[in-house]
Amino acid sequence: MRKFLRFMGRSFWRFMVIFSFIVNLVLVVVVLILAATLFDIKHNIAEPLVGGLYSAFVGLEDATIDWTIPVRADVPVNLDIPINQNTVVTLTEAVPLTVVAQIQAPSLTLSNARVSLSLPVGLQLPVALNLPVTVDDTLPVSLDVRAVIPLKETQLYDVARSLQLMFEPLAVALYNLPQNWGEAFALAGDVLSGGQPNLLAQNAFSLRPWPGFSRTAGLNYPLDLLTAPVPPDNVPLDTGIVPAGGIPLLDEALRPQVYTQGGPGMVNATAEFASPAQAPFWDGSYADYRAGILTQAPQWTPTPEITPLPGGENPGDLGIIPTPTSP
Repeated sequence: MRKFLRFMGRSFWRFMVIFSFIVNLVLVVVVLILAATLFDIKHNIAEPLVGGLYSAFVGLEDATIDWTIPVRADVPVNLDIPINQNTVVTLTEAVPLTVVAQIQAPSLTLSNARVSLSLPVGLQLPVALNLPVTVDDTLPVSLDVRAVIPLKETQLYDVARSLQLMFEPLAVALYNLPQNWGEAFALAGDVLSGGQPNLLAQNAFSLRPWPGFSRTAGLNYPLDLLTAPVPPDNVPLDTGIVPAGGIPLLDEALRPQVYTQGGPGMVNATAEFASPAQAPFWDGSYADYRAGILTQAPQWTPTPEITPLPGGENPGDLGIIPTPTSP
């Protein structure tokens, strides 16, 4: 029994030695393969993936909506226009007049004499107009309204900026890493000698991550409309909220001013803009707010049609079917 156990122990030891040798050999081969393809992975997988995501988010932030909205509608016009002014009218035809007059002449006086006159065509008469003019009509409207809206001036900017901050340090650092083994050995020597390379330094990619758009926006837009001031009641308010960002250590290198105030979490927790009445307009619940307003609004219900009875059995309606009206 003792010999058997000794044999099993030696066999297990030899198996472990051989197994360890095989595993180490496989690991060495894998490391060599990875080392040989390391820069290919960086150039063909990591940089296109991470850099492409960051580039797309930069493009989303810089995008502009340029769209022409066709407006086709019949607008009801119901106006009461008062007219009160002095003017001159011209007669377009002769106007006969019969008046009672008192005629005096030398040795002759006539009272209650009837005189017939005719005002000629073209005679100009000064008159005073004081009357209301009612306009009840439908005005057809046919407009093409062009809207040019930079996304930086809308709430979509926060979303694009937040996604951009998540990938910006990774993309910038990835492009600052060595491009070949020569640069890798130089970087290692610099680190061993006490150097501190800045992997977040600006590079050719970070200076222009987004090449541009395949379609224009804002071209030939009228300059007088481009510089037209936005009505004060329509100007958005700054809430004090900042995008959350990505990895705190890397994000701090990009936005140190935010982290001097305690970081995005602290800044957002102490944001000054916290009016409950205005919350739907900044906390993302505007869609629900609008749906609630539309639900409470009076709904249009058509008036039931009245079908006239044949043979005049329904007197008074004259065979007229009323048009449905909205309140």
